[in-house]
Order: sequence, then C-alpha cells, then structure tokens
Amino acid sequence: MHDNPFSGNPADQKDAALKARLRAMLAEDLDSAEEADALLETVLLLRRWDAAETQTMQIDSLVQQLAAALPSETWFQRLKRGVSQSWPLQVLIAQMRVVRGAIWWASLLVMLIGTLVTLGTYGQNGNTLLPLAVIAPIVTACGVALLYDGETEQMLELENATRVGGVLLLLARLALVFGLNLLLALAGSVLLALTYTEVSLWPLVMSWLAPMTFLSALAFFLSVASIEPLIGASFSLGLWVVHLSLTTQAGDNLLLSLLSLPGLRVAESRPALFLVSALLVIVALWMVGQSEHRIGDQHL
Repeated sequence: MHDNPFSGNPADQKDAALKARLRAMLAEDLDSAEEADALLETVLLLRRWDAAETQTMQIDSLVQQLAAALPSETWFQRLKRGVSQSWPLQVLIAQMRVVRGAIWWASLLVMLIGTLVTLGTYGQNGNTLLPLAVIAPIVTACGVALLYDGETEQMLELENATRVGGVLLLLARLALVFGLNLLLALAGSVLLALTYTEVSLWPLVMSWLAPMTFLSALAFFLSVASIEPLIGASFSLGLWVVHLSLTTQAGDNLLLSLLSLPGLRVAESRPALFLVSALLVIVALWMVGQSEHRIGDQHL
C-alpha cells in the first residue's frame, strides 16, 4: 500500500511526491514495478545519506599518494607518449593509409635495384654518374606526381571539412613520399660509401638530392596545374632523360651544352634549385587551396 499523496501534512505530501517520482523513474529503467518497489527504499536511503564533504586538500593528498605508488615512467614510455600526442605525426601516420600502396613498393623496389646495380658496376667503364644518382630523382618525381589527380581534387571538399584541411593533408602525403625516397636513397648512398672507401658520402648525396628535389617539385606542380599526374611525371622524366643524354654527347658543342641543362647537376646551381623547388611547391599548394574554395562555392 503506497502513501497517499493527498495527505493533509505538507511534509507527508512532499515525501509522497518524492517517492512517487523516484518509483516512476525506477520503473522506467527496470523491467517491472516489483523491482522498482524493491529498490525504492534503498534509493530513499541514499538520498537521505549525509556524506562528509571532501576537502580539496584531502583530494590533493590522495592524488600525491597514488602518484608516488605508481611505477616510474621510463624514457621510452615518455617518448612514446609524446609521439602519440603529436598531431603532425598523427596526421602523417593517418596519411600513410591514403597514399597508394603501389607508390611505396615501386619506390622500394626501384631504389633497391639502383643500389645493387651501382654496387655491382661501380668503377667500370669510367662511369662518372652512378646509377643510384640517375634513378633516385626520377623515381621520386614519378611518385610525387601521382599524389594529385582528378579523383583527389573531388575529395578536396570532404577533406577540407576535417580539422586539418585538404592542403595540409596533401602536404603530409608529399612529405611522406619524398621522405621515403630520401631515406632509401640515403641508405643506398651510405652502403655505397661503406663498400668503396674512395666514395665520399656527402658529394654522392648532393649529386642526386638537388635534382631529385627540383624534379619532384616540378612534377607535383604540373600535376596540380593540369590535374593529370602523367603530365607531371612525363615532363620531369623527359627533362631528366634529355639532360643525361645531351650531357654525354655535348663535348665542346656549346649548343648541346646549353640544351643539356647543366644546372640540374652542377654544384653552383644547387641553392637555386632548392629555392625554385620550394616556390613550386608553395604555388602548387596555393592552387590546391583555390580549388577547394571553387569546389565549395559550386556546392553552395
């Protein structure tokens, strides 16, 4: 028998109303009214329980005791925690899944072949340009050119809705592909320098780093400008092939020397190549940003 909510005593009326409200809430959460009745007194008891108020100092003291009891964090755990909380690294890891798997495997395979061919043919026939230095620039340029096409442009609106934005996501992919090829070429150069003591590591690295950076930036720019990766890859490949072919045939011929674009490999032009590469990437990313706004306006 439940208390009459219409009792003349205001305190009883308030108590009855509280019981009715709590019972209705319990009945809503439980399977049956019987279970609600069984828990009603427990709920009322908990509401009447006057627990001691915890002071801030007590909480701080408890936290300090618990922290002292925890095992100390190793340097590796601190490094791992710092890395996991780094948003640029999180973006790069996420974009590794977006970049086509064929780009990774093609870069790895071709760079490996170039390194092995260089190791096997070094010093033969008086070659001055090593196969690794020939392969590294064009492999990287082709991989970078494949990062932007019509399908990628259509994804700009969706990617721009993320917290990072489409331009930064594309920049992350560019850094991943270029960074992978850079590490592979560096590994091959170190292996070659360790195998042949007469090979100096830094001159070898610079023989392919400047042209690799320029051809990759050019391929990326042309792919963005034309929305066709084959144009960027083909133009960079053709430029590199013309350079290599005419360089070996030029001799004292001034015209062939000029057409061979000697600035692609001479040490004096390397600062300019790096500067032009940076400008090409910046302009390409600006064009991608403009495409984002254009696509967004079309859907308004």
